[in-house]
Amino acid sequence: MPVETVAVLSPGDMGSAVGAALKSNGLRVITALVGRSERTKELAESSGIEDVGTLGDVVREADLVLSILVPDQSEALAADVAAEISKAGKPVAFADCNAVSPETGKRMAAVIDSAGGRFIDAGIIGSPPRGGTPPRFYASGPHEAVLGELDGRGITVPLMGGEVGRASAIKMCFAAVSKGTLAMYAAALTAAQSLGTYEDFIAEMESSSAETLEAMRRVSTVSDRAFRWIGEMQEIADTFEAAGVTPKLHEGSRDIFQMITDSPIGHERPETVDRSRSLHDTVKLFADS
Repeated sequence: MPVETVAVLSPGDMGSAVGAALKSNGLRVITALVGRSERTKELAESSGIEDVGTLGDVVREADLVLSILVPDQSEALAADVAAEISKAGKPVAFADCNAVSPETGKRMAAVIDSAGGRFIDAGIIGSPPRGGTPPRFYASGPHEAVLGELDGRGITVPLMGGEVGRASAIKMCFAAVSKGTLAMYAAALTAAQSLGTYEDFIAEMESSSAETLEAMRRVSTVSDRAFRWIGEMQEIADTFEAAGVTPKLHEGSRDIFQMITDSPIGHERPETVDRSRSLHDTVKLFADS
């Protein structure tokens, strides 16, 4: 059965942009906004995503469900969708696109498949599709070809083959570097500020590692995403531990993103973050909180 209707749960920053891209490429895109925040509702409306009512309505109308959430909500959503799949008696394809460990993905696969659904392990690498290079939705597992139908329709879908967990694994390893490095930058800058050596540290970075310093300036706006990355760092730590690699690096990264979330600017979101704030002013807020 060709994919004609795609559900996005939930249409937040990434999900709403993905939904808009799919809609502009000829697909019907739906969601369920019961219990969602006003911000999520506004993002869905501005992206042209159709609210069909309840989760049960989503399962009855969708050919493919994309779960795009913070990691610590992914298993609960999979369980709720599985219950609706069982009620509907419909073999809906469910792609978990969240930053979770392979083991977490396998647990969700068991829940969805036992309800009569078709689980797809997926991992998103790249920014929301708002022009430029589209994000890559790596896919694996026996039903990966269903997600593959979306390739070239606002997103890219590399099919990895093999078992559930392969797509999650590449996402975990990639995010370990991209986001783990950002946590290290934030930690070093905050420590330098607290130790009274911020200016000296920045001067040395300018002298010996100017390219790295430029990358460190991204810390100025990390406040709009840090809350999403707390659970992601824990999933990476769990992935590494299962692979025989120390989890401690990314448990530390988890703590750094928690520190940022708890800071006075941790409430910021992409549309409200203060992009004029200097790196030093940002770090002062982290150090003083």
